[in-house]
Amino acid sequence: MVLPDSRQSAIRNNYSFLIDSSKSVMANASLQQFPTRPSAHANRIDRLRIRHLRLLDLIARTGSLTASADALRISQPAVTKMLQELEQAFACTLVERTTRGGQLTTAGERALERLRMSLGALDAACEALATEPEIPLVRMGVLPLVGVHVLPKLFAVLQQQSQLPRLCVYENTVNGLFELLARGELDCMIGRLEATPKASMQEQMEIVPLRDEYLAIACAPDHPLARRRGLTLSVLREHAWILPPRGTHTRAVFEQPFLDQGQLPPTPYIESISFHSNLSMVAQSRFLTVAPESAVQHYADMSMVHKIRLRTPFASGRMVFIAHKDALQSPAVALVAKALAEQWRMPM
Repeated sequence: MVLPDSRQSAIRNNYSFLIDSSKSVMANASLQQFPTRPSAHANRIDRLRIRHLRLLDLIARTGSLTASADALRISQPAVTKMLQELEQAFACTLVERTTRGGQLTTAGERALERLRMSLGALDAACEALATEPEIPLVRMGVLPLVGVHVLPKLFAVLQQQSQLPRLCVYENTVNGLFELLARGELDCMIGRLEATPKASMQEQMEIVPLRDEYLAIACAPDHPLARRRGLTLSVLREHAWILPPRGTHTRAVFEQPFLDQGQLPPTPYIESISFHSNLSMVAQSRFLTVAPESAVQHYADMSMVHKIRLRTPFASGRMVFIAHKDALQSPAVALVAKALAEQWRMPM
């Protein structure tokens, strides 16, 4: 979203803390360290406009100064001048010019990691004030399975307390949510960690464990396997499957026990990333599918599917709440985090 100059000026006055935050990080000094009389370096940063900061993000996305100029609706010479001003303000090279366009240097990447949070917070401020500014806005990313079990309970608790903020909920994969969070387009997310978080992420994010989420196998209520107990993997291999695509967390967790026993995992007849669709198809067919246990139980409670009893259950994944530490300064985001922690009795 590119704002007109008049809107940028107003927002800069109203939300100067965003720019101040970026200055303190990039100048590697706290506000208390600035001398009473502004230095030349501080003056150069003060002259930056919001579009200077957005330019770095556009170059990272497009890899082209020309495309960045088009997005900002200015000429290429003007973009070149803006980049020079940006690099002079931060006293380092942020973009390496190439014959193909421009590529961020290591310094540019580190700068953008911080600036994206400020830009995302600025966009969120605009969105929050556009309608019903008296109600706080929280931009939350979730995995699809969260909508079945976690969100309804969260909303019910907050509504009973008369503290439900205005929520923008975005569904995506784990990797997709982390990308949105890193770009500052989300305040928080409910998902899982598939690997140890990077040190830079641990510095910027607050990670709160919520619960373990197991996988379960589902079939139609009248499927032959519905009446059997203690099923083994070799028996499951003999049946037709609907599975999520390769590369997804669920598919990897599902296939690992077969591989550990020296068996080839089942080859699915249908691949679909939506466990809602998969469970609905299984309910009307002789296929099997794998999905989060909370989702399988939800459909089983409606008598649509049957949860198959296995001899050895599939592994679990830890559900977590993740938020920018800066975002937790918002009372609304902190309220969501507290409600989630209390729901599973985890200390904040």
